[in-house]
Amino acid sequence: MTRRELLPVALVLLVTAADAAGARSLSFYLLLAAVPAIVVAGLAVVEEACQGGARDHCRALGVLHVVALLLVLASAALRAPTRAEATVPQAAVSAVIACLVVFAIQGLIAALPALRRTVPVELPEPSEAPTP
Repeated sequence: MTRRELLPVALVLLVTAADAAGARSLSFYLLLAAVPAIVVAGLAVVEEACQGGARDHCRALGVLHVVALLLVLASAALRAPTRAEATVPQAAVSAVIACLVVFAIQGLIAALPALRRTVPVELPEPSEAPTP
């Protein structure tokens, strides 16, 4: 994963830390900051897919960026009305956790090409063809 893809992950992780610390407004603003970071990372994946050397998994990563964006937007929208209160809706917390799961899946998909290169593939030995 590139720096562009790690920034949204870091922001969403900070949201969970801010929630645990009781800083509800900070977690809301971190979610708002994660929105353009996810969009930029998603556009970078789309750019890579549009260029000639697109990887096989770029489409899946692009779809997962959209899912992560929707989850972050849903969490922010659920938190907005309750910012003045000291509570966070359970659905908003669940959306953040689901977003972290999506980021983990993105990391696994991004690591697949590297794993494929390191796993040795044993080819069967060619058998001797009978000569007529």
